[in-house]
Amino acid sequence: MNFMNVFGIISIVLNILLIILIIIRSPNEQSLQENLAPFQLFESSTKAEESIDKLIRLLTVLYFILGIFYSLQKYF
Repeated sequence: MNFMNVFGIISIVLNILLIILIIIRSPNEQSLQENLAPFQLFESSTKAEESIDKLIRLLTVLYFILGIFYSLQKYF
């Protein structure tokens, strides 16, 4: 498996995770509680919102870093 294939796989997984988190992180608090209630991952919806927001920020930064690195690999 070459290096570019690994970038492609990581990019696909990162995109899927971002889409799922953005769908879960609805501006409607009621919707967030309904989506996460069966999993009982968080103590409250406020903590869930904070955790998901942090995770979205982290994944977005990783997405841009991966994009920059991928562009540099193609350039050189």
